[in-house]
Parts: sequence; structure tokens; C-alpha cells
Amino acid sequence: MKMDIWLTEITKGLGRFFFNPLLYIFIIVVFLTSLKRIKKERNMFGSKIFDVFHELRFTWKSSLFFSLVLSLLLVGLGVSFSYIMVGALSVITLLLLLTNKFSWLSAAYTFGFSYLLLLLAPYYIDYLPFRIDATISTNQWVAFTILMGILLIYESFLLMRVRNNETLPERLQGTRGKFIGQHRFKKASLIPIVTLFPVGELISIVPWWPVIPIDGQEFGLMFFPVIIGVEQVIRGALPKRALHGLSQSLLILSFVVIGTAIAGYFLPILTMISVVIALIGREWIFIRFKIKDRQVRPFFSPEQDGLRILATIPGTPGEEIGLEVGEKIVKVNGSNVSTEQGFYEALQLNRAYCKLDIIDERGEIRFVQRALYEGEHHELGVIFCTQDTLEVAKAQ
Repeated sequence: MKMDIWLTEITKGLGRFFFNPLLYIFIIVVFLTSLKRIKKERNMFGSKIFDVFHELRFTWKSSLFFSLVLSLLLVGLGVSFSYIMVGALSVITLLLLLTNKFSWLSAAYTFGFSYLLLLLAPYYIDYLPFRIDATISTNQWVAFTILMGILLIYESFLLMRVRNNETLPERLQGTRGKFIGQHRFKKASLIPIVTLFPVGELISIVPWWPVIPIDGQEFGLMFFPVIIGVEQVIRGALPKRALHGLSQSLLILSFVVIGTAIAGYFLPILTMISVVIALIGREWIFIRFKIKDRQVRPFFSPEQDGLRILATIPGTPGEEIGLEVGEKIVKVNGSNVSTEQGFYEALQLNRAYCKLDIIDERGEIRFVQRALYEGEHHELGVIFCTQDTLEVAKAQ
């Protein structure tokens, strides 16, 4: 009998998930973002670099694993969130999602602003056209802020696992009139979290379950889409290396937030302090990163002794032979190269074969060679950032 009740509640929970408009708005926004990015790539480089929905690529496995672990933890501990908490989080997430700036989709902002909205509820709740119960227990505040800190750990993970050929290349004019390159890390992830909801047929399975009782009610399961986004521009360093350092700072912040939120169980005011720490801390970390990044020479800029690889188009010979973002090509078929036109001309010296001398990110030289075939990308699918980039791109 109990198994039938659980299966019924799981089915209802899945229904609530797929009927949640936030899920479909998220997919639409990401799709439109991808189309806008592809148009931008064609204008900059004359070619699409990454396919549609690249902003979601490499996030599904981690989000599902994180969802499973977190959901088992929440349901196992019997943590329940009220209608108003879920509603506030949905509204704030939707508003921030519509800005099309994935950096605003950090848990520090979605959960932090939701907390502040709920905290001010007594001042506006009477003016709403519908009636809602704004009663939130101390334990619910604690659970809400702990969840915010845990999701900051996931955001840190997204930054930590980034690869060089995963970030988005961009080309712009520097302060001295020369073209420089930069990379934008832009990812969005949807985490379906399962939590208890104060409507259903589930009853306590152990004396302490659920941890947060609500007037002795029975509970159901709710699958709720939590959206996490990250967006950061890197100009002064190799993207992977810079983002790994940023990830470590964010990880430290998440532990501080979680620790302060847990302490809120004994001193409730600390839950609000954990929110303030999350909001100010995340903003400070990313502003400091941006300032330091702008203080150094752009990593992707024209050089006299070679061509720095800004990007490699997936599915091209350049990706196949393992050319990495940030490496420098110094010779092609034995000829020194420092311009994109020179690179193209050196490739034409041997239409059936190419040999590249490359300096990798450790400063060591390595050699790459490959046969060339009819119909393949005539420049190996490698994107540089030189003064003649735009002209060459338009001629392709």
C-alpha cells in the first residue's frame, strides 16, 4: 500500500515538473541565446563556431547526478518548502532569466533575492489580489539558505570542469586600435530537485520525518526545476586556468554560506546574514576577477613570432589533430607565420599534407602533422585574432 502511495506521489511530482512554465521558458531563452550567439560568430569570423544549445552542452550529466544526490538528501531528511517559497523562487528566477544574462542565474541571486522578497512579504501581502500563507518556519529558512550554498558548490563545479575548447571566442577592437580576442564562458544548467510539498498522501515514515512539519499535514513530492547559470568574460589569461582560480574562490564562499546557514538553526538572524554573505561575496569575487583580468595584457592579441589560436571549430581537421585554444603556431610546412594570410599561404605549399610547429601552454614546442583531403576546411578550422582576421573570414 505504501509503495502504491509513493508511486502515485512520484507520478504527480513529475506532472508538476512538466507543467511548470519555467521549464519551457528556460528552453526557449537558451535557444534564442544560442541563435544570437551563432549570428555573432558569423559576423566576427565568417563561420559558426559552436552549434545550437552549446550553452547546455556538458551540463546534463552533472546536473542529473547533482539532482539525484540532492533530492535523496532533501526527501530523506524530510525537508519541505511551502507554496510561497517555491512561488517566490520561480518569480525571481523567471525575471532574471529574461535578462538573458546568465551571470544573474547564480543561486546567490535567485535564492538571495527570493529570500529578501519573502522577508518583506508582511509589508505587501495584504495588497495582493489573492490570498497566500506567508508563514515560514525557522527550519524552512535554514533549509532554504543551506540549499543556496549547496547550489553555489555546483556553480563552482561548472567553472572547475571547463575545458579550453569549450568557451566562446570573441573578437573586438582594443584600446590601441588593434584587434584582440577574448573568451566568454556561458553555461546554463537545469537541476530537477525533488522535495516534499504540503499536499499529498505521504505520512511520516519515522518519528522525525518530515523535519519541518506543517500543521500535521500529509505531504506529496514535487519535482521543481532549479536553474543555475554562469557567465564570465576572460581576456587576460588562458580561459581554463583563469576559471579554475575563480572556481576556488566561489567554493570557499559556498562553504562560508553553508556554515552560516547551519548556524541559523541556533540563531535565526544568521540565515539572513548567510544571504548577505552570498550576495555580496559573489559580486565581490567576480568584480575583483574582472578588474584583475583587465589590468594585464590581453592574452589573445597579434604577435610577431606566431599565431595564437583563439578557437578551433568542432569537427574540423584542427580539432582532430588536437589543436588547443591558447597554443601558438609558429611554423607551417617549414615557413614562419605571423598573419592569417601567411598561414593560409603556407598551407598551400603542400595541398595534400601539412606540418605545424606549435608552442603549447607550457611553453614547450611540439609538432603536428596530418594529411589533407578534398572538401575539408581549407584553413584547418582554426580561428586566430589578427588584423586580417575579418577580411580573411569574409573571403571564405
